Amino acid sequence: MGIFGIAKRGFGKAVKSYKQKKIAAGKSTRSERIKYGERSPDIKSVKPTKKSLSESKEAGYSHHYIKNIDEINKHKAAIQKGEKAIESGKKGIKKMKATKRAYTIGSYSAPSDPRKGPKNWDK
Repeated sequence: MGIFGIAKRGFGKAVKSYKQKKIAAGKSTRSERIKYGERSPDIKSVKPTKKSLSESKEAGYSHHYIKNIDEINKHKAAIQKGEKAIESGKKGIKKMKATKRAYTIGSYSAPSDPRKGPKNWDK
């Protein structure tokens, strides 16, 4: 029994609900959010794959390679369009080269294949 003969039972629930309201209002500290915040037991937004590890990796590589191809084709089409589009197309290819998503041999620009890694031909 606590002070004045009142039992302390149930006070934990009151504290938890108070902290929950504080979290919802956005006025809690990080430690309060960790201690009193609700946590979901499983990640529900990402479903487990039905493919094997090698199939899953291959699907990811293929997806990113196709994205690289589509983007470089978009920039090449912009270069063929006209004056202002030429600058944006060249700038786009330059950004792709900077992030190793494309490479250039002479005047030919090509998308890089994620399976083989970045090319170091354009130094």
